Amino acid sequence: DILKPDIAAPGVGILAATSNRPAEAPTFNFLSGTSMAAPHIAGLALLYLGERPNATPAEIKSAIMTTAYDAKLADGSPM
Repeated sequence: DILKPDIAAPGVGILAATSNRPAEAPTFNFLSGTSMAAPHIAGLALLYLGERPNATPAEIKSAIMTTAYDAKLADGSPM
């Protein structure tokens, strides 16, 4: 009865908030990595639950793992 972690969402070029030291001017930072994987997957699961509130964890996992779209370039042509 344990779901193993088959889903990973490594992020690339994720915008993340950063903190400044007390005397520093406010800055923005662009971080890249996998630290946002859990929030993104959790958000997808919540969107799915919004449409199907009685879905089981296994159904949510299956929907996330089997849903995809072809990537396209800015002009709409296939990547």
